Amino acid sequence: MSNETLIQQLELLHSNYNHQQKAASALQTSLKTVTDAQYRVQKALSVYREQNSSTDINGIETAFANANLKEEVIDPLLPDLRRELKNLTTIISALKDVAVALRGEPVDVVKLDKGIGLLRTSSQQNIIELLPELDRELELAQRALGDEFGQKLRDALAGQGIAIGGRAPKFEIGRFELEANFARRFIVLRYGKDVVVPRTSITVDATVKAYQSASKAITGRNQDGKAWMAQFYQAYQNVLLKREVRDSRVNLVECYVELTLLNQGRGFFSEPSKRTFKDYSRAEFIYDFYEFADHQRLAYNGQVVKAHSATKSQTDNPGKSMWIVEGDTPYDGRYIADIEFVKE
Repeated sequence: MSNETLIQQLELLHSNYNHQQKAASALQTSLKTVTDAQYRVQKALSVYREQNSSTDINGIETAFANANLKEEVIDPLLPDLRRELKNLTTIISALKDVAVALRGEPVDVVKLDKGIGLLRTSSQQNIIELLPELDRELELAQRALGDEFGQKLRDALAGQGIAIGGRAPKFEIGRFELEANFARRFIVLRYGKDVVVPRTSITVDATVKAYQSASKAITGRNQDGKAWMAQFYQAYQNVLLKREVRDSRVNLVECYVELTLLNQGRGFFSEPSKRTFKDYSRAEFIYDFYEFADHQRLAYNGQVVKAHSATKSQTDNPGKSMWIVEGDTPYDGRYIADIEFVKE
C-alpha cells in the first residue's frame, strides 16, 4: 500500500481504539461508583429505619447486604479492565507516533522505530497484519538516511585520502566495519569482527573521530616485530606448561591471555588493579598476530607459527577462536583456533 494509504489506516485504527478506550474508561468509572452508591443506599436505609419504625424495610436491607456486587462482580472485573486500558493507551500512543513519523519529511526514524516496537507487543490481529508494511517503511526510511549519511561520511574521509565501501547500515573503512543504527542514533565500529568502539553518536564528526582513534590505537602502533615474536613464543610455552599439553598445538585465545600477562609491568604484579593494568586489546593482538606471524612470517629460534583454522563450533565461541583479518577488508580473513611453532 502507498504511504498515504498506510497513514489513513493507522489513523482509522487510532480512532477505533480511542472509542474502545473511552468505553472501557466509562465502564471502569461506573463500576467504581456502584460500590459507593450501594454503601450510600445501605446507610440511607439504616437511617430511614431508625426514623420511620412504621415501615418494615428489613427485607430490603437484607437484599442490599446480600448483594455482593463488589466481591462477586466488580473486584474480579477491575484488574482485567485496568490491563485493557493500559494496553489501549500504549496502542493509541504508538499508532499516533507512527502516523506522525511517517508524515515527516524526512520520515522520523527514531519515532517510527519506537512506535513499531510498542505495536509489536500487541496481540491485536489488525495491528499484527500491519507490522510487515510498517517494517518495510522503517527499512526504506533507514536506507534513505543511510545513503545520506554514507555520502557525507565518504566526502569527509575522502578529504583525508581514506576510501569507504559498503552500504548502510554496514560500511567498510579498510579493515574496519562500521555499523550504523539510525533508529537508535549510534554507530558501532569493529576491527574485523571484534568491537573496538561499542557505541558513539551517529554524526559524521563523531564517526570520523572514532575511526581515527581506533585506527591509531590498533594499526598506528610502533611495534618491534622480533620482540613481539619472542614474547609470543614465551606465551605459547606458558600455555603448554600450564595445560600440560602433550601435543604442540594450543589455543590462540589462551596465548593471547598469557601474552597480555607478560605485557604487565612490576606494578601490576605487586598491586593488581585497573590502575596498574596495561591494556592490550583483542583487536591489537589480532593485528599483531597477522602482521608478524603471518604477513611478515617472522621466526623465533628457527621456528615459525603454524595456524589452524577453527571448526564451526569454535567459530561461535570467542573464547575458542579469533577472526584474523588477512586482507584489506574486515571480511577478508578466517577464524583461527589453534597455533603451534614449527621449524621453518
